[in-house]
Amino acid sequence: MLNVIQKAAYELIQADARFLYTLTDIQRNAKNINSNYIMMSQPYIGLFTDGAEQWCQKLGLGAPQFTDTEKTYYTALRQRHKLYEMSYSDYLSALMMKFKASDDHFYKIRSLREKLFSYYNVGTDLCDGHFCGNTILCALYTPVDTLNDKEIGPWIRDISVVSGKLAGFFGCQNFPPYNYDDSILVKYEDYHFFKNCPIKVKTELGFLLFSILCSVNYAIEFIDQYFVEEIPQKFKFAYLQYYYLCDFIKELNVTNGTTFYINDSMKDRNFRNCLAHYGLGQYLSESDLINDDVLKGLTNKAFNMNYSDAKDKLYFYLTELTNQIEAEIFSQTIENR
Repeated sequence: MLNVIQKAAYELIQADARFLYTLTDIQRNAKNINSNYIMMSQPYIGLFTDGAEQWCQKLGLGAPQFTDTEKTYYTALRQRHKLYEMSYSDYLSALMMKFKASDDHFYKIRSLREKLFSYYNVGTDLCDGHFCGNTILCALYTPVDTLNDKEIGPWIRDISVVSGKLAGFFGCQNFPPYNYDDSILVKYEDYHFFKNCPIKVKTELGFLLFSILCSVNYAIEFIDQYFVEEIPQKFKFAYLQYYYLCDFIKELNVTNGTTFYINDSMKDRNFRNCLAHYGLGQYLSESDLINDDVLKGLTNKAFNMNYSDAKDKLYFYLTELTNQIEAEIFSQTIENR
């Protein structure tokens, strides 16, 4: 029998299961979307799958359990949500290693036309004109070689089965998919970085900043705009990016002599742990619970703000950062592209 705190955690896990279920519905039924949105969601799928499996084991709920291979994969996958916890130099090295692998791969398979003109080495995603993903980030997010298309597709499909089983255990099939607005155009555009690409800062730093923009916009543009309802993932995904960027941006500035700014007043480790691990009982008491709140009262506890006000402030801080990055790396504003 679950206590009231565990029931609240169960409902948050259930919401993540429903989100995963909605991604499959989008893939099957949505119009006007052709992007890497599922690959950009991989760290968050890892958070759900690994976190839900562990949570159920601790409570003895009899949910599907990992094989050794699945355990290794999902442990690695969930860690991808905190890439910005890496040092600046380590993150840059990892990002550019994936960039070089992509460039080498697409250089080798160039068509005759591409040999004469140009070839593409980076795919980008746009939601309503905002960059919200790129294939180098997708490769960095996924703990296997994504360039081996013939083998990796079926392998990822097979290892994803346990995610579906866990989502089913939490009853996602008993709820309709979250409502989404597929009148919004979500598309991809391929480029040759740095020969023919949208950024004017054609350096490793420029691509790193572009990738930060993509990772943040995936949450505050794609997830926020595409999903109609106010779902927990709108705050959760954005906050996890924010939490690690607070320190990462400081190190980026020290290393490069830049002056990017992100307000870190909402950086709270205990709050982050609740979002990442479903461990509400270590943070919330019964009196803190707000059952009809999107995040069960977590923002009230952490920031003394209701969900809506906390989300507005979080998005404001992140948008302040993305505006600075856009001004730095683009030769014209996003609205005019």
